[in-house]
Amino acid sequence: MLEVVSGGPQTTVQDLGRPGYLHTGMPPSGAFDSFSLRVANLLVGNNPGGRYLVGRDPGDAGLEVLLLGCRLRATADHVIAVTGGDLSLTLNDAPLPMWRAILVRSGDVIAFTMPRRGVRAYLAVAGGIDVPPFLGSRATNVRAAVGGVEGRGLKSGDRLRVGTPARPLAELADRAWPEDARRQLGAPWTVRVVLGPQDHLFEPESVETFLTVDWKLSPVSDRMGCRYIGPKLEFLPRPDYLIEQAGSDPSNIVDDGTPLGGIQVPSGLEPIVMGADVPSFGGYAKIATVISSDIGVVGQGKPGDIVHFRAVDAAEAEEIGLAQEVMLSDATVVRA
Repeated sequence: MLEVVSGGPQTTVQDLGRPGYLHTGMPPSGAFDSFSLRVANLLVGNNPGGRYLVGRDPGDAGLEVLLLGCRLRATADHVIAVTGGDLSLTLNDAPLPMWRAILVRSGDVIAFTMPRRGVRAYLAVAGGIDVPPFLGSRATNVRAAVGGVEGRGLKSGDRLRVGTPARPLAELADRAWPEDARRQLGAPWTVRVVLGPQDHLFEPESVETFLTVDWKLSPVSDRMGCRYIGPKLEFLPRPDYLIEQAGSDPSNIVDDGTPLGGIQVPSGLEPIVMGADVPSFGGYAKIATVISSDIGVVGQGKPGDIVHFRAVDAAEAEEIGLAQEVMLSDATVVRA
């Protein structure tokens, strides 16, 4: 069991989420940086889950830690692994390596003290965090108050049950993820996108601007959406039927489904990348969609970071995703 000494600004239980319920108004949620959570689960012998939207296997649950301030006390021996953003991880106030399975003893205190690179770290524990599933997933959606621990961030005094490890702890300790297979963190970030589904509504010059300028992450960002500050993007003249059916604002469209990673541009100002808690429908034109492999890059940015969007086609996006799936296997794990 893990006892929460302090939850920090927002530490939540997350797995890979609950895709397939957007038509009911329920976002997928799950880890914003799913790659990092899946690696952490692999290191401790847990189920890393399946590829997003292809299968419905959310994998084992771990913790998504935002920024700093989370402190956990082990009340039994466990093997843990922490991946994702570098939040100055410590064990009993001594630095603790990331991307490696570590044996912790009963009474040990794990803490995240200061963000260095990235903003979200992922902690997996052998056996997984055992909380009741909701719609097949243990992922927390704070806005809807479902999943995780009472649908909220962790707070002091919470006690997290841990499942039974798949392997002996001694066998799991000191497994590591190769450095060249880790996500490189730090601004300026490059985020790959597929243009559309409504890029045809924008002036061609504005599409080019979107792909060439520096965008600055706004502090008005969260797990629902990340907003970027930059030049205004202009729209082509609107047909009368669209004005009649959707509204007079040039960014208005007839409401359609909003994909994870869809980039809405309300009134041509401050593009918003839809994140893990993406809403079901939206009425703003989407200039592009972040490829699934780079959603985690968006989730690691901090306010003020510079982001460049780079266009790829759908076939290249699929190749990138498949290559990542090949890497996300136990065969990639090494001994430290």
